[in-house]
Amino acid sequence: ANRFLMIWAERSRMLPFPKETPQAVVEHLARRTLEVLTFVHADRHDEREHLRMELSPQAQWRYAQLYRGELHDGIDDGAIGALLERRAPMLLRLAMLMALTDLQTRIDVPHIDAAMAWIRHATASVRFVFVSAAEEAKLAQVLELSNRVLAFLRERGQATRSQISAECFRGKVSKVRLDACLEHLLSATPPKVSVQWGERADGAPGAPLRVYRPTAG
Repeated sequence: ANRFLMIWAERSRMLPFPKETPQAVVEHLARRTLEVLTFVHADRHDEREHLRMELSPQAQWRYAQLYRGELHDGIDDGAIGALLERRAPMLLRLAMLMALTDLQTRIDVPHIDAAMAWIRHATASVRFVFVSAAEEAKLAQVLELSNRVLAFLRERGQATRSQISAECFRGKVSKVRLDACLEHLLSATPPKVSVQWGERADGAPGAPLRVYRPTAG
C-alpha cells in the first residue's frame, strides 16, 4: 500500500449536470500536455537515460533538510509508519514531474516545495483514514515527551533512564509513556539517541544501567 500516493478528497456539492469545461480551457491544457510530452521525447520512451534529471545545489539542500526532518519525524513504527515510509522517494518523483512540466531537467527548490505540499496532504490523508482520534492524541503525546527527553540529553550529555524520569519529568511520567518515547527516539531513522549498558557504580545487584546519549546530528 505504501507504493501508492493516498489522497483524500470530498465532494463539495451534488450536481447531476456539472458545468461543461470551456473548450478553450481544454485546448490550452492539451497544448501544455503536448509541450511536456514533446520535451521529454515521449515517442522515444524505450531509450534509456535520454534525459537525465538533476537537482540544483539549493534543491539538494532543501531535500536534505526535509529528509532529516519532516519526512522522518512523527512517524511511528506501526501501520502508519509502514504506510508512510516511502514518502522520500515519492517526493523526488513528484518534484521531477513538477520540473518537467516547467520544461526543464533541473529540479529547483520550488519543485521540491510544491511536491512536499502534496506529500503533506497525502500524510494527512493517511492519518485521517487509518488513525483514530485516540491514537492521534497518543502519538502527539509521545512526540512531545520525546522532544523533551532529546533536549534534556543534549543539555546534559547523557543520562540513565532513572535520571531522565526523575530530573526531566520529576517522576510525573509513567513507565509506559517513558518507555514509548525512548523507543521512539531509538527507532527513528536515523536514531536520535543511543543506549549503552553499564555496570552499577555501587556494585548492587540488578539489571545493568542503561545510559542514553544523543546521537550526532
